[in-house]
Amino acid sequence: MTRFNMFFLFVLLLIFPSAVAQGFRTHEVKKGESLEQIANHYQVSVDEIYKLNPDAKKRNINHMVLVIPAQEPKVKLNEESKQLSFKSYQIQAKETLYSIAKANHLSIDELKQYNPDLVETDIAIGQTIKIPIFRKDKRTPNFNESLTNSSFSNIIHIVLPGETKYRIAKQYGLSVEQLQALNPTLLDLKAGQLLTIVNKNKEALTNKNEAPLNFFNYEVKPKETIFRLTKMFNVPADSLYAWNPQLKQSGLKEGMQIKLPKKVNVQVAGLSTDKVNLAENISDYSTQKVAVMLPLSLDNINDGNKADVLKKDKVLRIALDFYSGVEAAIRKAELLGITVEAKVYDTQRNSQKVASIINNNDFDQVDFVVGPFFTKTVETASKLLESKKIPVLSPISSGEINGGVNLIQTRPTDIMMQQSIISFIKLHGADKNVVVLADKGKGYLESKILYTLPEAKLVNLQKEYLQQSDLARVLDKNRTNWFILESDDMATVSNAASYLNTLRSTFDIQLFTSNKNDLYDSEVPSTYLGNLNFTYAAINKEYNQDPLDEFVKIYREDYGLSPNQYVIRGYDVTLDAILRKANFSDFYESLSLDQTTEYVENQFNYNKKLIGGYFNNAVYILQYNKELQIQSVEN
Repeated sequence: MTRFNMFFLFVLLLIFPSAVAQGFRTHEVKKGESLEQIANHYQVSVDEIYKLNPDAKKRNINHMVLVIPAQEPKVKLNEESKQLSFKSYQIQAKETLYSIAKANHLSIDELKQYNPDLVETDIAIGQTIKIPIFRKDKRTPNFNESLTNSSFSNIIHIVLPGETKYRIAKQYGLSVEQLQALNPTLLDLKAGQLLTIVNKNKEALTNKNEAPLNFFNYEVKPKETIFRLTKMFNVPADSLYAWNPQLKQSGLKEGMQIKLPKKVNVQVAGLSTDKVNLAENISDYSTQKVAVMLPLSLDNINDGNKADVLKKDKVLRIALDFYSGVEAAIRKAELLGITVEAKVYDTQRNSQKVASIINNNDFDQVDFVVGPFFTKTVETASKLLESKKIPVLSPISSGEINGGVNLIQTRPTDIMMQQSIISFIKLHGADKNVVVLADKGKGYLESKILYTLPEAKLVNLQKEYLQQSDLARVLDKNRTNWFILESDDMATVSNAASYLNTLRSTFDIQLFTSNKNDLYDSEVPSTYLGNLNFTYAAINKEYNQDPLDEFVKIYREDYGLSPNQYVIRGYDVTLDAILRKANFSDFYESLSLDQTTEYVENQFNYNKKLIGGYFNNAVYILQYNKELQIQSVEN
């Protein structure tokens, strides 16, 4: 690979955030092979190969080493290009994942990567798992080798099989903590992931006149301290030192120029960031055409069963509530001078119907699609409309979705919610006694918490059920106790909250969770949550009651009741999309906006996936106070 091609790869990778790491592989072109054959072999397009290998357009590709987006090949790989093979292994008595991994010179993460069932379940005697066997190929280049001697200030490291965080951090003169701070959403290391590296070894970092890519220069104000800067910009102190080695030599001084990442606020920790009101900056008042795809299944409704269906069909009720929010957003847009022509399609909750809708209707002039709801249907819509470059907005799905480059996931995923609360605790809980109680089925989440917060204590049950003494045993009278509860079990949530509320007479306790499920509303008295300053990650916050939001006032007047979360979700998602199109004629350009938009209950800050579409990573951290009010935690 030429130096220009390597440079282009580094620059290309720096454009994208490392929050969603994707895999790559390499391929050495053999004599007579064409790009079309290679693209077909790896199930990627020729354009995708050209994007990562611009040299391929300009010269003979024979013996050229190409960077290929990772996909599962359709056909068997040539033996010479294989990266790994597998052997089957039957688990014996008293063996653990750690002992198996160590015996095979692997990490636990690598075992889990190739055995997805191990992520959520414990191993069992007699269970058969796959052991990956990595085989080094001398002709496969390690395109990280030149990075340690690179003059780039910001570089991207591509994780290779068998690498650990410690090894990578040491390679670039960083600590594991600094590497984690540079990649705050990184939990489990896997081959092919992309890591952001601030090149601590290079003089480029000490240049006071130039900030690295994705960083900005900040001038230190009078009386500012390292502690104050960490609070202002929501970064750990060791990261400040990693980005600014001169701080260790001369200390922090008034007027000093230091470097800080441009997007270091809300995306990970769920805190506030710069917000923009798109309604104040409209530049394009042309008519917008919108397609709305909803799981209505209207064919199942007639005059005789209408009331009964509405009563029993929860999906239909959610879809109708959501659509009333969409209508309200369109009315709001028209008040701002934007005409919107919307057409509603009934997906009937299946992918075949979605395909039929797209194939039998003219979507060429559609500006964007809101919906469908479900993972399979939204994936189908995205892939069928990808060639037309029509944005498809997934409105409510919280899982990972495998769509095209036009798929926009408007709701933060469950993984982002987990990482947001963990990052918040790591950022603010240095002097706290952190305690974790997680269901057996949430062992993977428990491991993530313990990896990020190694000083955290686990609650160990002395009997089959939770007792108050189990909690008291791990609490500290001399420090504030931050208690992380991750459970979907009614008895566990109810009892833990009750016991913690009682133990407040002896201990200072604050309760946290990444998943505020319905049990907290139905099984836990609000007074307990207020007493414990219950803090949790959320995709939306409650709208302001006093004064009421304008949308809420109008909705109450029109319908005689307050809007629920699905009504507001429909309103916020649709209005944000309309205003983005009205501010940026190219909808995709609006997704690179380096500011957060916020409406009644939801906020949006999009990032581009390395391979695929876009995701919203604006997560709220909410907290109950003693007056039982819920407020957003902001610094």
